Amino acid sequence: MKRLLAFASAVLAVPLGIATPPADALGAGVCTITGTINFDPQKSPSAEGAWSIGPAAIACQGLSKGPERFLGQGPFTGSGSYSVLPTGTGGCLHQVGTGTVEYTVPTSGNPLHVKEAHQFVLAGAGGFTTPSLRGSFQQTPPFEGDCVTTPVTRATFVAQAVLVRDVPIYPSEGGQG
Repeated sequence: MKRLLAFASAVLAVPLGIATPPADALGAGVCTITGTINFDPQKSPSAEGAWSIGPAAIACQGLSKGPERFLGQGPFTGSGSYSVLPTGTGGCLHQVGTGTVEYTVPTSGNPLHVKEAHQFVLAGAGGFTTPSLRGSFQQTPPFEGDCVTTPVTRATFVAQAVLVRDVPIYPSEGGQG
């Protein structure tokens, strides 16, 4: 009976897109990330630019390293480059980007401090991945720029993510997870 329930749960989780952590996962939770994203388009017609996140914060709920729990909110920053996706519609904020994010999540033990690679796709709303985070985000007003006469150079965003750490987590004192 237990095997049947486990099998049924696994089969149902796949179509729903629910990520299940590996058996040796050291932390799992759900997170909200809020803040400001800045876009610095190049002055040339290359349709590329730089992005940065800050100020921003991450807040997670879940477990870290077994009995420890995620507690409260910590800082979230990031930077990298992007390319504008050809849309044919003249739309704005259609981008694909890469870079690095760095964040700290307070826990009931040592804080979780992570610096890792980041990828995103943005077409109005967007999705992003890192080795630990998978999620979606939306940009919300206020915007700096209007996509008609000037490009958007700053926007507020809200992201929802699943956090799964299946590599060792080190204390925030100089370590990376």
